[in-house]
Amino acid sequence: MEMNEVRSLVTLAELGGITPTAAKLHLSVGAIHKQLKVLERELGVRLYEKTGRRLQLTQATEILLPYLKELLAQHDGAISALAEWRGMKSGLVRIGAGPAMSSYILPPLLRRFRRSFPGVDLFVQSGNTPFLLESLARGSLDLALLISADLVEGPGFQVNASWDFELVLVSHLRQAPRRCRLADLQRHPFILFQKGSRMEEPIDRYFAANGFRPRVNMRFDNADAIKAMVRAGLGISMLPVWLVDADLRSGRLFPIHQQEPPLFSKIALLTRRSRYVPEPVQAFIDQTRKVEWKSPRLVAGAGGIHRRARS
Repeated sequence: MEMNEVRSLVTLAELGGITPTAAKLHLSVGAIHKQLKVLERELGVRLYEKTGRRLQLTQATEILLPYLKELLAQHDGAISALAEWRGMKSGLVRIGAGPAMSSYILPPLLRRFRRSFPGVDLFVQSGNTPFLLESLARGSLDLALLISADLVEGPGFQVNASWDFELVLVSHLRQAPRRCRLADLQRHPFILFQKGSRMEEPIDRYFAANGFRPRVNMRFDNADAIKAMVRAGLGISMLPVWLVDADLRSGRLFPIHQQEPPLFSKIALLTRRSRYVPEPVQAFIDQTRKVEWKSPRLVAGAGGIHRRARS
């Protein structure tokens, strides 16, 4: 049963004749007649009878009509919904991020996307990297915003956008120096992320590469908890610049400029590897690639995020 045949029969029932049906559907009388005959053969019943110049629907057609009208309405509704989705008037984007990025990086991205595509629903899931990658792999998330995502790009995932950012030493200890070598910080307590966490991995590698073993007296899995402890003057930490930018500007924290080369890590927007990307998801990716980062230490360029020269 073709939808064109169903539409012809429903229109015939509405208008009461083949000629007006053909005119409304922009078809010839012969085309309408052929469609109805094909439908009769498929259903095995007569659909209408002629009594003189009048056309009379059969009892079989009267029984079928409510179902055919519902079928036609569902079909037209589906086509309309798809057209709206293609026009970005509806749809869904499901995105995951870690707790820190859910608080500092994701909100402006979502706000910008919502302004451009108010009809597209946004679903956000927070979690650690293994959880987000598993959700991405099984299809319950479309996108994942991750730290050091170059470490997880593989056969099942692909990076669609990425930005470098600096991790900076920060403190509120009065006795901590403002400029020094890492070795000069050996006597000061450090407050870092949990061992093995995605945020801690690049920091551990950086310290090891520079022959520095910090005296760690606190570890947390929450960036805001680390900031609170550092602001309280309980130690030094190394944190993403976007996480401490406001604190540095307000004076609640001050930077420690190490003589060693600075440490950079990466934020990346991942999808699972697939030939098909839903249009709303692709629109989010395209917008994110154009994002402009505003921070005293970060500037947006064609190749991503770059570090400003220190004064």
